[in-house]
Amino acid sequence: MRKIGTLSQPRDARRFCDYLLTRQIDATWEQESDGCDVWIRDESDVEAARTELGTFRQDPGAPRYDVGDQVKKIRSEQAKQQQRMQKNIRSVPTGGPGMGRMRQANIPLTIGIIAISVLASFGTNFGNVDWADPRNADFRDHLSLETKSYLAMSFVDRYDYATLQSERGEVVDWTVFATADGGDSLASLKKGQVWRLITPMFLHGSVIHLLFNMLWIYTLGSSLERLHGSLFFAGLVLVSQIAGMLVQVLLPDWLPPSLQGSPFAIGASGAVFGLFGYIWIRPKVEALYPIRMPPQNVMLMLGWLVICMTPLIGNVANGAHLGGLLGGVAAAYLWPGRVT
Repeated sequence: MRKIGTLSQPRDARRFCDYLLTRQIDATWEQESDGCDVWIRDESDVEAARTELGTFRQDPGAPRYDVGDQVKKIRSEQAKQQQRMQKNIRSVPTGGPGMGRMRQANIPLTIGIIAISVLASFGTNFGNVDWADPRNADFRDHLSLETKSYLAMSFVDRYDYATLQSERGEVVDWTVFATADGGDSLASLKKGQVWRLITPMFLHGSVIHLLFNMLWIYTLGSSLERLHGSLFFAGLVLVSQIAGMLVQVLLPDWLPPSLQGSPFAIGASGAVFGLFGYIWIRPKVEALYPIRMPPQNVMLMLGWLVICMTPLIGNVANGAHLGGLLGGVAAAYLWPGRVT
């Protein structure tokens, strides 16, 4: 939003903003100690609004500004449009992370993400897998299905991460393997395994980790999928997850330990923070956007983001949180999405 000027009287500010509405310019005003500031929402309307303001100041009482009946009709139509939207989706309500009485229909992707996450998390025993000795030529044949699945869905195959090239062939540096420090984080991506940018979101480290993320995926995702459709929702999840994963992996080692990068992060929290960022910011860009994030839920999410960066809570993928949030916020500004 851009402030274009100040009018001395509230009635003049209201009259002028009503007139701008008939010109298809979204404007609002706020009363301050020195007058009433006039704000324009869309940057592309600023110059036209400034010109209109100059004309208005010359004769605020001119008949052309008597637009009461037109404004009532416009606002009535806007209210009807919003009601039509509300038939498809409800505002995000308060009360813990639970955020709404959602209908089950028309959210196949949300349900699909939850189902895959449950199957993958339990199917990999929440990352509690057994490693085979790679000094044996056929060591991968001795890996359990749980371990093979975990390796295939992680951002980097742990054996590829720890493998160093030598004249004798590929050998595993057991120090790197044991400490998960100093290997090649992009080893699996370099082999063309691009799915690894996405699949870590389906893995989780505990039942609580899984439940917490899936609750947010359901409550945020079902709102967005019902409003914009599955294709848009899929794109937003991908943007958030990939942004979160890349930031998590590429954060440098000179940062504090809680913010250092690691390729072994798992969980859907990057996508969760991306969905949160979109719902939080989108109404600030589009006044009639039908989903609102209550202030207490905003504080809950931002507070959790900060707390996770402190020594109070360890072993958290803070890079994924930050990257996902930035991806969601950027999408809110750049990708409005069509309302279905």
